[in-house]
Amino acid sequence: MITVILVNPKYSGNVGAIARNMKNFGVKELRIVGNSDILDEEAYIRAVHAKDILDNAKLYNSLEEAIGDIDFVVATSGAIGGDRNLKRVPITPRELAKKSLEIEGKIGIVFGREDDGLTNEELELCDLLVSIPTSEEYPIMNVSHAVSVILYELYVTRIEHEREIPYNVKMRVASKLEKEILIKLFNEFVDNSDIPDYRKDLCKVIFKRIISRAFISGKEANTLMCVFRERKKD
Repeated sequence: MITVILVNPKYSGNVGAIARNMKNFGVKELRIVGNSDILDEEAYIRAVHAKDILDNAKLYNSLEEAIGDIDFVVATSGAIGGDRNLKRVPITPRELAKKSLEIEGKIGIVFGREDDGLTNEELELCDLLVSIPTSEEYPIMNVSHAVSVILYELYVTRIEHEREIPYNVKMRVASKLEKEILIKLFNEFVDNSDIPDYRKDLCKVIFKRIISRAFISGKEANTLMCVFRERKKD
C-alpha cells in the first residue's frame, strides 16, 4: 500500500520517469500536488509502459489535502540537519524498508521540488524523514533516481520478508488515530508544563519523531495515553 506523492514537480520528464520506476516496483498510486499541467506529452513519452499510472494520477492543491487518507507519511530530503535542525533528522531507505513491514495501512512517500525540496512546514506534516546516503561531492540526487532507490529498498525487503516462515506473532501496531491522540495529549502536557516557551515546540517535534521511529504497538500507545490523561487531571 505505497503511494508516491510529488510536491510541485517542475519537469514533466521526471514525472514520466517516476511513473516508470513505480511500475518497476509494483507501486500504482501517484499523487501530484500543484502544477496540474505537468502530465504532458513528455511525461507520457518518459513513462514508456507505465502510462496507466499517469492516467490514474490524482491532483491536489496542497500536501495536507494529498495526505488526508494516508496512515503513515514519509518525507524525503537530500538536505539533512542532524542535531542542528531536528526537523531534518533522517533514517535511510533501508531502515524505512525494515520499519515498513510493521506499518498497517497506506504509506505515503513525499518527494519535494527538484530545486528546493520540501519546506520545514511540509516536513511537519509528515511522520518521518528519509534521506539517501550519497557522496559529499554531489549529494543531491535527481528526484526520479531517488524514487527508484527508495522503492527498490521497499520492494526487496518485502520480497525477503515474504520468504521467511511466518511463525512469529506480531503485536498490533498503533493506528494513525491512536498516534495522533497520543501526540495531542503530549502536546497538551507540554503546553501546561513549566518548560520555557522557546523549548515547547522543540519538545513536540522530538516526541513526534520518537513515536514515528518507534512504531509502537496499540497497547503501548494506549498505556502512554492513560499516563498523560492522568497528568491532565492533576
